[in-house]
This record gives sequence, structure tokens and C-alpha cells, in this order.
Amino acid sequence: MRRILVIAMLLGVSACAHHQLARAVPGQAPPPPPAPRPAEGLWVALDPGCAKPTATNIHAWPHCASPFWIGRGKATVLVAGAADKRSVRDVSYAADYWFDPGEPLIAQVGTPKDGYVWLALTDLDRDSQGRLIGAVGAAVPCAVPAGESAAGGEATVRTRLNGCSGVAVDAMRKAAVATLQDRAALTTVAWIAPGVP
Repeated sequence: MRRILVIAMLLGVSACAHHQLARAVPGQAPPPPPAPRPAEGLWVALDPGCAKPTATNIHAWPHCASPFWIGRGKATVLVAGAADKRSVRDVSYAADYWFDPGEPLIAQVGTPKDGYVWLALTDLDRDSQGRLIGAVGAAVPCAVPAGESAAGGEATVRTRLNGCSGVAVDAMRKAAVATLQDRAALTTVAWIAPGVP
């Protein structure tokens, strides 16, 4: 299950910025700035306590560092083969993504076929061009609608298994804030270098 959460996390960071247009209403706070665009290229998702690799050779990375690529509006996730040997042939999942700007940043990640997960991202790191190059976060568990099962309550990349379908953005943001409270359990994602798989 940890591998699924890491995949979901890294897909979340791979988003093209998508934001809702909002009009300023007198007496209300202005809308948040648009979500950042991620740097394209090779990224890494790090288990808690895992050091960020400095090499672009993913075969030399420790098992606690999971590679993925962002480019052309998609995230491509590498899922290791039978002997856990990493190669381009292991690329097995591509996803779309959308960001809802604010703090924390909310990402919806997935495909119509496989369904979507929702992620809470904070501690956003940007480069001198304003591109997103790092963040920390986790999948957001939401209340499961009555009569449905959530496979033990853990988020997966299947439609509505984390119970977030039909949840209002305000409720989602509250759940995201609660998810980020356990800082020791958060996954770190970081940009490594330009390139494609």
C-alpha cells in the first residue's frame, strides 16, 4: 500500500497548473494566486528519512527514492519490474492532474479510467523562474459515502476509494490540513534534472 501512496504523491506534484477563475467580492479575501507550474524533467518521491539523490542515473538510487517524470502535461511513473530493476521498460503509468490553489495546495491526480486521488501539498519550493521544484505532502483521506467501502480507508488510484467524490473544496481543504499534521509521515518530492524517460 505504501508504494501506491508514493505513486499517488508523485503524480500529485506532476500537475500542470489549473485554477478556477474567481471574482473579487467586496468584503472577502482575494482569490489565491494561481497554482505553480512544475519544472519538467526527472523528479523523485522520497520516503521519510530518505536522502535526495544527486545523480540522474536512477539505477544508482536507493529503493526509498522513486523516480517519475513530468512533461507535456502528464506525469509518467516508473513502477519497478519483478527483480526491482529500474529501466525505461518499467514505465507503467501516466496521469493527468489539476491543482486547486491555496494553502495547502490541493491536487487531483489520475485518469478517467483509473479514477482519481486527492493530495495535500505544502512547503512548496520554487526556482528563480517561479517553477515548482519541490514540496511535501500526502494523500487526503475523505469520508466514505454511505454504503461504500474504502478498502480499509486508505487512498488508492481507483475512483472514489478515498471517498473524496462530491466533497466541497472547503471540506477537502480541512481534510488536507488534518492530513499534513503528522510531519514525520509526509512524502517529499523534488525535481532532479531536465529530461524524459
